[in-house]
Amino acid sequence: MDDKEAIDLLEKQLVALENAKLDMSMDRKFFYVGEYDLTLEGVYVAHKRHPGVLDPAEIQALVEDFNLDTAEFDR
Repeated sequence: MDDKEAIDLLEKQLVALENAKLDMSMDRKFFYVGEYDLTLEGVYVAHKRHPGVLDPAEIQALVEDFNLDTAEFDR
């Protein structure tokens, strides 16, 4: 996926978490200033804490695209 697609998908995940009434305000701020890696970290942690809100395949695609090391979040 190209950069625009990845950023659009990341925002889709962020919106889904916000719609589920999770506080993603700091992650939203990171997104607005272009800190997409930090945004993805927050989205990933929220996904782990609240399974069923996001599509796991989409999260995995973002993790691979951003080359995010999730080892510290998977403990």
